[in-house]
Amino acid sequence: MKRTALLISLGLLSACSVDQGTFTVLSNKIVNVDQFELNKEDRIKDVKGEDQSEIIVFVPTKVNPNLSGALTDAFKKADGDVMTDVTVKSYSWYIPYIYGQSGWSVEGDVVKTRKK
Repeated sequence: MKRTALLISLGLLSACSVDQGTFTVLSNKIVNVDQFELNKEDRIKDVKGEDQSEIIVFVPTKVNPNLSGALTDAFKKADGDVMTDVTVKSYSWYIPYIYGQSGWSVEGDVVKTRKK
């Protein structure tokens, strides 16, 4: 009986995090780098962006969290348009009929290529 309860508990509290990869340069914006030297520009280090959906009972608060949303969040935080040395992850967890989360996260350095 204890073994069955333990297996059910583990199943209910399961989570998944997938490392989608590490990228040298990543952006969701059109960037003109012809006259731009990425190595010489100032960087904001270790910026983290997320696009996340919460699941309350069984209703998601956002339909489809995605990588582009996570990049946009990071660019807003650091006022940039290109990320370098980026780690991309997707994740999800859910306790049935109570609460859960799913989403994408990016972490890396942000550079601003567009001058105003």
